[in-house]
Amino acid sequence: MNKKTGIILVVTNEKHNLELLYTSLAAQTYKNFSIYFVDNNSTDGSVDLSKELNKKFDFKIQYILLKENIGDHKGNSIGAAKAYEDGCDFIFVLNNDTELDPLCMEELYKLIESDEKIGVVGPIFFFWTKEKLRNKIQIYGAISSGEVFEDVSLPETLVCDYPIGGALFIKREVIEKLGTLFDDRWFMYSNEIDFAYNIKKLGYKSVATTKAKVWHNHKWVRDNKAGWYREYYLSERNKFLYYIKYGMYFPLLLTLAADLIKFPWRLAWFVRRCDFKLGMYYLLGMIHGLLNKKGKPKLNIIKK
Repeated sequence: MNKKTGIILVVTNEKHNLELLYTSLAAQTYKNFSIYFVDNNSTDGSVDLSKELNKKFDFKIQYILLKENIGDHKGNSIGAAKAYEDGCDFIFVLNNDTELDPLCMEELYKLIESDEKIGVVGPIFFFWTKEKLRNKIQIYGAISSGEVFEDVSLPETLVCDYPIGGALFIKREVIEKLGTLFDDRWFMYSNEIDFAYNIKKLGYKSVATTKAKVWHNHKWVRDNKAGWYREYYLSERNKFLYYIKYGMYFPLLLTLAADLIKFPWRLAWFVRRCDFKLGMYYLLGMIHGLLNKKGKPKLNIIKK
């Protein structure tokens, strides 16, 4: 395991996630990595805390300090370009609200090295718990369900449409052939779908494995209003941007019809989990997607 990995962390006012993540990175059995900390103009002291924590962990960290919030996707692309320039053999795009099992990076490394046709690999994602219970799966490959438990038989490796975008372990040659990492039209969310589609056209496979485990420490609580609004607005918008980008107009119409029919039931769920306004942001995302409004949204739920 002498090949080097560049870990790309894009941070936007998320210093509360750093200690948990750094502690799990320090525990990795795979040690040959550097961190590329891309800061989206945070105002909460994220960079200062990272530097303070690193007095204990002593990671190799490069800080890329941006003057505005350019989004996760463009931030990841900037970090990946720097890691590529520095000669990293692999790029590991990692959400900062994650905690990794100690064997996670080692298992991802071994899997991606096992087949020259594998371009990207990803772990199984669990909903985070303090006790590290590996029982409630958030997503495995493109299979997503909060009701699937670990005692259900799952394949150890899964050739999939895409691994989850929160932890993508990518070969250097893939970045070289693509020329960039992500299309910044998405800003946030849905990056893994477009990325996997593009590497499939290059002849590469996307694979996930249960041997690499990640807990997602996402703040799914009712009072995180902006987080709910941002995720559902962008996820809905980006879905339609994807169809428009590739001229997939028949699936677009089918999806639009289905989303409109299901909206009353979704609105009831939105109100139970967050509030009525969440449904309005969902509809706004649909409208902006259909109007092909790309890039950074001009909305107050997006940090400047």
